[in-house]
Amino acid sequence: MGCYFLLIEVELRIRPTHGFIVCDDGARHRIENTEELRAWVLDLAGQIRAARREVDQPILVNPKPGQCRPCGQRGNCGQARL
Repeated sequence: MGCYFLLIEVELRIRPTHGFIVCDDGARHRIENTEELRAWVLDLAGQIRAARREVDQPILVNPKPGQCRPCGQRGNCGQARL
């Protein structure tokens, strides 16, 4: 819901005060558009952006002998053992 609040704010230049989540059973839950929710969404977006910048970095592994030969990622791994 916090993401939708931000999208509405950016696109329509109006900050919604609240929104509703409607569950499968018809229950409605009011979600307030608080500064805390906004800050949490922006922080999470920052964490996702940081993780995406690191996606090309190799993950260090220490495979046991015999694990590399059957591994489906062996051709993509610079750390494969014979």
